[in-house]
Amino acid sequence: MCRHRATTIILAVLSVFASAFFADAADLAAAATEVAPSEEELRAAVALSSADADQSSSSSEVKRTEPQGVHVAKGAEANPEAPPPPKPAPAAATAKSPAKPPFTYSNNSKDVTFTPGVRLQVRYIHDTTSNNDEFFVARLRLKAKGELFHTVRYYAELKADTLGRSGKNPTIEMENAWVEYSVTPYLALRGGLYDVPFSRNALTSDSKLLLVDRSLIKDQLTSFGFADNTTGLLGHGRPFKGHFEYSVGLFNNEKFRAIGAPGANHSTSMMPAGRFVYHFLEPAPRGGYADYQSSYVGKGNRLSIGANTAYLRKARDTAGSQFHLLGWGTDLFFSTGPFSFEAEYDQLRKQLIGGSPEVQMDGWYAQAGYLFWRRFEFAVRHQELDPNVAIPANRLRWTSLGSNIYFRKHNVKLQLDYTFRRGLGQPVKTDVLQIQMQVDY
Repeated sequence: MCRHRATTIILAVLSVFASAFFADAADLAAAATEVAPSEEELRAAVALSSADADQSSSSSEVKRTEPQGVHVAKGAEANPEAPPPPKPAPAAATAKSPAKPPFTYSNNSKDVTFTPGVRLQVRYIHDTTSNNDEFFVARLRLKAKGELFHTVRYYAELKADTLGRSGKNPTIEMENAWVEYSVTPYLALRGGLYDVPFSRNALTSDSKLLLVDRSLIKDQLTSFGFADNTTGLLGHGRPFKGHFEYSVGLFNNEKFRAIGAPGANHSTSMMPAGRFVYHFLEPAPRGGYADYQSSYVGKGNRLSIGANTAYLRKARDTAGSQFHLLGWGTDLFFSTGPFSFEAEYDQLRKQLIGGSPEVQMDGWYAQAGYLFWRRFEFAVRHQELDPNVAIPANRLRWTSLGSNIYFRKHNVKLQLDYTFRRGLGQPVKTDVLQIQMQVDY
């Protein structure tokens, strides 16, 4: 019974469509019969076309291409005895398309674009000193980026990391949140939360590193708020066809806040910071910032030399000491085909106020990688850090050997490195094995 009813409904719908189709066909045939000219009308049209022979060739071509029905209409206008031309059939009413909403949160919108993203890094670590083994989610990031009205770019990123928080539950924090407006092709203004323009290693995303972790000197700079995400205003650009790069801004120092708990690190001053780079071979992408890679997975030829500096006045630590902080550094990057090389030196001076001696800390690293079989990469790095050059036997010396397997470049890759942690500042010699799987898009 149900099948018979469904068949009946389908046949009824088809009959409606068929009747509408044949009705339209009949109307069209009737209209064509009405418009068809008689023999006398054709003779009148020929006489009119002969009289108009002195007109320009372009208009003549247009008339010759027009259908006969049009000539008949013109002839009727010229000859009052000719019957009036038939009125055109009224056009079928067409439904108006709905008005486009002012805001559409989709990639197809012309006003607002939205592209989501996720980064997941799962890590295994083995420490030879404690003989401990551990699996954990090192980083989990939720990202969103896009444009507003083709003029303003935005980016937001939430993190739920457990790196450095062994035995603790992850907390959700804001890692990036900024908007950017391009004043000219070579000047963009950015405001919000993002990376300070200091240290190439710090400005390289943790998803595009040659080895699993960043360098020791970067971590030292981060502990003083010089190489980390902070809030501020930045002007940046890449003029001279992308061969020169500048980024200058004014920032808060997240480690020395103007507002905080009593007795905490404190500073009421803003921190100016700037970075300048020259790209000798291939230019950098126009409009980019903090988009470096430690490995370009066998693509391109690059040679870049950069320098950066930052300064914080009148900072105070938990011990009550007051000081100025001055940091500077330089870096080099070179890659050609499967080979890549990167080196960096940074120095941070803690200039105590009141005649006390200053504290100087510095560090450097050099690393290289070689890609073979298009997917496998060998990596090596040596790095040193001296947290206080005035104290002897305080230097750390770490050497790492690693390998990467790129399943889909940096979006899907497997990393492994083995680090020999040595140096007079290392109380116990230890080796650390790390394996990390990453998915990032």
